[in-house]
Amino acid sequence: MKELATIALKGLKGRTTRTVITVAAIVIGISAVVLLISISKGFEASVKALFEEFGSDTIMVMGGSGITSLMYAPMPLTEEDLKAVQRVPGVDYATGVYAKTLPVEYRGVEKAVVVYGMEPRALETLYGKIIETYIEEGRVFRRDGAREAILGYSVAHDLFGDDVKVGHTIEINGVKFRVVGVLRRIGDSADDLSITVPSTSFEEVAGKPGYVMIVAKLKEGSDPAEVGEKIRRELKRRRGTEDFTVQTSEDLMNQINSILAVIGAIVLAIAGISLFVGGVEIMNTMYMSVAERTREIGIMKAVGATRTQIMTIFLLEAGLIGVVGGIIGEGLAVGLSVLVEKSIQGALGMTYYHVSLDPLLLVGAAAFSFLMGVVAGYLPARRAAELDPAVTLRYE
Repeated sequence: MKELATIALKGLKGRTTRTVITVAAIVIGISAVVLLISISKGFEASVKALFEEFGSDTIMVMGGSGITSLMYAPMPLTEEDLKAVQRVPGVDYATGVYAKTLPVEYRGVEKAVVVYGMEPRALETLYGKIIETYIEEGRVFRRDGAREAILGYSVAHDLFGDDVKVGHTIEINGVKFRVVGVLRRIGDSADDLSITVPSTSFEEVAGKPGYVMIVAKLKEGSDPAEVGEKIRRELKRRRGTEDFTVQTSEDLMNQINSILAVIGAIVLAIAGISLFVGGVEIMNTMYMSVAERTREIGIMKAVGATRTQIMTIFLLEAGLIGVVGGIIGEGLAVGLSVLVEKSIQGALGMTYYHVSLDPLLLVGAAAFSFLMGVVAGYLPARRAAELDPAVTLRYE
């Protein structure tokens, strides 16, 4: 086997340019597979870690069909709805979240901005300790009724043509608020172009427009699914219709997993096409190799090489092309993964995000690339093994 491997290596060295081109095709396919899977798995692991941080004891009730329709719910949630949720067995406490587009002025420039109003404990319940990772500058407000504001990234850096910093004063509907915090860029305009203030302060500038969300914290030991169903039944009975959405942390996690599964399927399809092209390239290269080395094959058979040995040589060549391309592709993917991780952490402020470079993935990708090379090289190798020695020796 060692002699056969040596012959295979010499065969590859004899056609360096074509081998490099074929290896490059495998590099692209394997690096795409490893990179995209590591990014996707990284998002999945990061999301799970976030939900572990939040805990599974939070239920959100939203007007309309969910988060995407918060600002457009035909019948916002009311104070009576909040009280009804507070009375549901298993609920420790519940609080409402306001939202309204209001005029905001800074240094003579006025813009219409979505302003959220919520109690400090609602902020804590919704985001947990993770809110601290989103703070670019300053802090969150700690007291309801304080005229303090937390600005989204775009409001602080882009909206007014001049940076609004912690300690500066803005006017919301004519009432002055001191900026106590600025969020990092999240990437969602609903967050980046918004301002959050304490709920009592919100009522001073906007009245009580109705809640866009009710956040409920459950008692220890309560079953979120069971309590969520009780809340749904109670609100449907009280409102007369189910024009709202009740979501537990588990519901949100299932939705995110479904999205990640679809993304993963698309990723694998794209990577599969890349690898198929690489396999075709290996097959084409090996057919050309057989044609160019026909006389050499005849000489090997004349001195006693068996069909199995001839076939093994060409299979090893194809496998080596695959595994070399796979290893280089993995190295490229690892470097790009680190770059993607830093970019996501820096651009989106997702400091909790890390790509998932599983050693088993790297080993599996290398093994797969070798196997792919062997499979792609099978037909050319069989053709080489079946050549008639008498014909090959006369080949020019």
